Amino acid sequence: MQTKQIEYVPWRDRAFVSIPEAAEIVARSPDWVRNRLGEGRLHGCRVTPGGPLVVTVRSLAELVDGVLLSAPPTRPTRLYLAIDNT
Repeated sequence: MQTKQIEYVPWRDRAFVSIPEAAEIVARSPDWVRNRLGEGRLHGCRVTPGGPLVVTVRSLAELVDGVLLSAPPTRPTRLYLAIDNT
């Protein structure tokens, strides 16, 4: 009996992600995602009546991209080699 392999679809190429998937993407807890949904910073919907609440990828991408744009620029780390030949 063969098992059907499910092809992975990158999260930005989807329309919706589950709350646990959104939490994994932003490295936070599912409760953190639910709180952002409650604040309106993330948008959610039920794809089917009575189905689970899912997060729209558009709102998740906007949140992630906004954080990346507001982060201070990273400076390259300079390494110095000190040699003492005495």
